[in-house]
Amino acid sequence: MKLMSKCRVALLVATALGMSACNDGKDGNDGLPGEPGAPWVPPVVTTSAVAKVMEWQYAEGVVNVEFSVENQDGVPVEDLDKVQLMSTIKNEAGLLADTVDVTWVAGDDNAPGTLTHAGEGIYNLSMPHEAATSESIGTGYIRPGNGENGMPRTKRVMFTKNDSYAQVSTTDDAKCVACHGEFEDATGNATWGWHQHHHAIDNDQEVIIVEACLVCHTQTEQKDGGWAENTMAMLGHGYKYDDDGVIQASGHASLSTSYSMDKYRCSTCHVDDVVFTASLNGCATCHADLQDADKDLTVNHSNFTDLDCATCHNSFQHEHENGANRDEALNRYNFEIISVVRSEDKATIEVTTKATDSEGKVVDINALTDASPNGWATVMRNGEAMLPGRDEGHVARAKTAPIAGENGEVTYIITHALPYVEGEVLVGGVDGRISYTHRWGYPANAPISVSNIKDVRRTSSDGMKCLTCHTEGLDGHGSARGGFDLGGDACTQCHSAYNWAPGKTQDDGTIGDYAMAWGPFVHNMHFGAYKQDRGLNDMPTTDRNMPVDCQACHTGMIDLEDVAPAVVLNGMDESSVYGITAISANCATCHTGDAAKNHMIQQGGDFNVAITPEADMHTGESGDFAVFDPAPITESCSVCHSPARLAEAHNY
Repeated sequence: MKLMSKCRVALLVATALGMSACNDGKDGNDGLPGEPGAPWVPPVVTTSAVAKVMEWQYAEGVVNVEFSVENQDGVPVEDLDKVQLMSTIKNEAGLLADTVDVTWVAGDDNAPGTLTHAGEGIYNLSMPHEAATSESIGTGYIRPGNGENGMPRTKRVMFTKNDSYAQVSTTDDAKCVACHGEFEDATGNATWGWHQHHHAIDNDQEVIIVEACLVCHTQTEQKDGGWAENTMAMLGHGYKYDDDGVIQASGHASLSTSYSMDKYRCSTCHVDDVVFTASLNGCATCHADLQDADKDLTVNHSNFTDLDCATCHNSFQHEHENGANRDEALNRYNFEIISVVRSEDKATIEVTTKATDSEGKVVDINALTDASPNGWATVMRNGEAMLPGRDEGHVARAKTAPIAGENGEVTYIITHALPYVEGEVLVGGVDGRISYTHRWGYPANAPISVSNIKDVRRTSSDGMKCLTCHTEGLDGHGSARGGFDLGGDACTQCHSAYNWAPGKTQDDGTIGDYAMAWGPFVHNMHFGAYKQDRGLNDMPTTDRNMPVDCQACHTGMIDLEDVAPAVVLNGMDESSVYGITAISANCATCHTGDAAKNHMIQQGGDFNVAITPEADMHTGESGDFAVFDPAPITESCSVCHSPARLAEAHNY
């Protein structure tokens, strides 16, 4: 290695810096002044955008829309190069039918319409709509973005409501959300309606559902001039074309076959005062043979058009009574629980109640001929009903007529009660049936359902939410118990953690691990293995590969610390009873893998709790049987699975 003197190194450095290594100690002359550099302006980056419709109107052969676009930071977008418009107007019959889907693209000489930039992110769009006139009534949306400038598409933005806007008056978005859950986060995987992500928004960023759907799924079928193959009425009433072009029952049509979902109860989906617009397409979704010339109808509809409908059908007809007869029965009597207490000798439970009619007058319960009320009661343990009463797995019921008291009160005596225990909590009520004549002339029953169960049972759900989908209570199963006063909460009198003899078998004859306690049972029926094994319909609130909408049933936070440690019983007879710890019984309905179950076991869960009956036998209506009352087991799941983390994973 060559050595280099320090002087030579210094000289080389000085030369590189443009300075002399030897100077006279004086500063050099100032250089010539340079031009100041222009200030640096960072480029505008648009990762998302918001559009708002300012004004719009129909004119001869066109639809004009003035709108604004801003990026995620509120900065106006000045280089918009693509925007889609969909518009649907009413035809001469007054039905939304004529639809256009047009997209303007900058630099495309064949792109329809024109887009003019007015500055500050404001644009004027003029698009062709051949059937439009200045008198047209319609609806539509714009969707700017996803062109070459890198701006992602906005959500669909609905036209604002003005004199030309076709306002929907038969239903509202809340009716859809009640069953299908919120639409904001829906994806193309939505199980009940893969178009849930096709919703629109208004200028306030609020979700628009029905009117957005009507832009494509108009009031007229595609073959008759509409845009989509299936009209909104077809989808709403539960019929659509299959791949072979044949109309098949689908979706909402199952409401009449699922537990107590009445597709003839129009108010499930429609607003109370429906403004009725009769159309052949709409009516034919249920009246499939309406235009069959060979059908022996009172009036031959085979040559009718939509224009003919309003001549006769200018309001709802008597066939669509919206459950009026049933509603009358439900409101005929109002039962009130006065008390649920032990008798003086502690041997029985006394349920005291009274009833008033629709006018508020006290009625004599013992004299009723159109209703069959009966009292029931049982003991609560760890927030769950101890079922052994009249029989294994059932609550105890009164065997004799109630004893009349003062002021119209009557008291039911429950004789098959469990022995008294100091500090016990009692649950009881009245259920039964009220008879009426169905709208189609046959005898039917409405449920009586009232109890103190909401006062004594811990819960994180609201049984009244069950009635959102189960519009007739639970008619068809437990129809004397599942009523409108309690909704699904009425079910917990039998679907308890202590229901040890459900008697439910699988196809292969085995009992399976399907707990009949209310929590695991509901999760299983709607989301879990029970549903999958039996091919049941998915809940409308589920979105494949997405979190479920827990708030469809639950209220507020779900805190695992609040779960009562009542061991959930399973088994087919007295020799096969076993238990599952409470949290694990619920979680395992969806999280069925071995890894998930092992994780639960590590947190104190147990899927095979050894259960032995109490020493004493219980005397029920069908004889003596054992009572199983396992000690509570606490799981430590809440240490990690906080309400916030549960919410993040399950989207409630």
